[in-house]
Amino acid sequence: MRSPSLCPLHCYSSSSILAIVIAVFGGTLVTIASCADVAHSSDVQTGDTWRDLSAEIQEEINRYEPEFIGADRGIIGRAEVGTTALTNNYPINLNINQGDTNYWVFTNASVLGNHSATPSGLPSPVLRREGNIEGIFEDDEGHDLEHSGELATGLKKRQDLGLRTVYVSLTACLQPQSNDTRSANSPPPQLELYYSTSPNNPRPGPGGTISQQTQVQVVEGYASFNVSVSAGDIFIGVHAPTNSQYIGSYNYDIAASIDSYFHSLNSSAPNLLFIDSDNSHALLITDNLTELAPSDPIYKKWVNINPLPFSLFAHNMNDSSIKGLTNSYCGLANHAQIAGYHSDGQRSTNVDMNITTRGLANKPKQQFFLKGLNGSSTYYGFLAMFGNSTAGGASVVGGGGKVWQMMNFTTKADGNCQVLFNLTFCSEVAYAVPANPSTFPDINKLTQFYDNNTLSLYQNFTNSLAQIACNTTSSAQYSLVKTCDDCAAAYKEWLCAVTIPRCDDFSSDKAFLQPRNVAQKFLNNTQLDKGLLQDGQTMLQRAYANSSRFLAIDSVVQPGPYKEVLPCADLCYTLVQSCPASLQFQCPDLARGGNFSYGQRSDDGSITCSFLGAAYYLSNAPPISPPITWILLAVLAISLGLGV
Repeated sequence: MRSPSLCPLHCYSSSSILAIVIAVFGGTLVTIASCADVAHSSDVQTGDTWRDLSAEIQEEINRYEPEFIGADRGIIGRAEVGTTALTNNYPINLNINQGDTNYWVFTNASVLGNHSATPSGLPSPVLRREGNIEGIFEDDEGHDLEHSGELATGLKKRQDLGLRTVYVSLTACLQPQSNDTRSANSPPPQLELYYSTSPNNPRPGPGGTISQQTQVQVVEGYASFNVSVSAGDIFIGVHAPTNSQYIGSYNYDIAASIDSYFHSLNSSAPNLLFIDSDNSHALLITDNLTELAPSDPIYKKWVNINPLPFSLFAHNMNDSSIKGLTNSYCGLANHAQIAGYHSDGQRSTNVDMNITTRGLANKPKQQFFLKGLNGSSTYYGFLAMFGNSTAGGASVVGGGGKVWQMMNFTTKADGNCQVLFNLTFCSEVAYAVPANPSTFPDINKLTQFYDNNTLSLYQNFTNSLAQIACNTTSSAQYSLVKTCDDCAAAYKEWLCAVTIPRCDDFSSDKAFLQPRNVAQKFLNNTQLDKGLLQDGQTMLQRAYANSSRFLAIDSVVQPGPYKEVLPCADLCYTLVQSCPASLQFQCPDLARGGNFSYGQRSDDGSITCSFLGAAYYLSNAPPISPPITWILLAVLAISLGLGV
């Protein structure tokens, strides 16, 4: 049976016509396999066929004896029969049958060859967040730039010793499939990677002399190693283990470089944040891409960057086909159910991508809006990068792509919450809101309904604020630390949060959620069962459960029963603190009924109350504790037609 072929995005051959390109690099004859010759669907078998083809070529190579003045055989180097030479930053893609071993060599001439040109990169190093630490910079290999001095010192020491560092990486693109129900949900064994720098062991692999070789563990389809040498060949073996519970062959990319890893993995942090979902969509963002001010040229470059630097893959956790490949860019590109990436040969399936400055201190970040998801499902999410973000493929340093640590998110079950974002007035709103596909089949009209109603209420507030002497002497101002601009900003944030409620499933049992609109029918025309209604009779008599906070939602949108993630209490405290006392803004006592109107932030990164710019599992600042005088104030006295 012919093994699967693979010539999609991860194949980076500069030629799809030649079967074998024979090239001389600094006096060394090497073979570079193209995608066409190792994985052509109609012509090439795997395993023995490749070795037969390689043997024929090597026989021709053996007849070639280049003569270079001052260069002996040891400097020129030559791959022996059955071994394929790798060249700097040129990946090779190959099928391998179970039980077979492929042999590779990075020759002395390549080790001592010229470095590739440094490609243009991102406007600035990528930021990442780990735990409570925000704003760690990393380079293209995931190293902390805080420790770049240590890295530079190590590099200088190797240079002073006359050493060259060689980076080797492998990514599995395809793997055998289960033919046994016992292994249906488990991945096949991982490929095995070996290397040797000993001329006495030019074929490292299973059964090789342990003292003369090193095995590198392949994890979820990815492995890498680096070795520093002064000269000499580096020998590599890739072995495909045999398991009778799986049929078919493996397919992988392998590359060597004296510049950096051609394929890379950041397994320390996902750099991908979940915003919210409904029953068929999800909204995610990267962390901030820079912390610089909007006036800085680098900030502007991030905002206007083209093409977009990142890709995203998502896969339903109930589907096991992706297991064993989650650290591999080409594995994700071949198997992920949801994918969006850019550049040559791009594929975009149900993913809208753009740069946004919404949320997280209003810094640039890349946004992903996923469509076509299943309701009540948990998905794996992977941030990835095609090539090195600005270029990809053969001869490009880091051209094989990068994958970040896997994260997960869950879609909602009910159909009466819908993710909204990119509002005109409440531009920081980005979460699911009460919805009804029957009354608002057009998402744009639902967006306008919420945004326009909030804007009209805000205009009433501006009329009141206009009566305050804002532009006066400091002695006559209402506060020495707050201005009317602060008041207007705090009011807008509070107003958007309370008039555009964050929606969750009525079926959810999260303790911090508040039931709303319980008297209405569900979208399927059913109502709460009698037992629940009997126990909840008091809910029907109380506005906080029997209706929405903003009454127009029930009469116009008609979402049916849902649960609300209550606005954070600190939004109200900030409003009172920022505005003149003459406006008579007050906050409720959470111990005396205020807990039906406002929630409190969590310390663990989960969203237990609604605030603009919220993202799940983001380390928030400690919850704001209000002064005791605010706690004693009565219910917020703002008559705007808002329920509590």
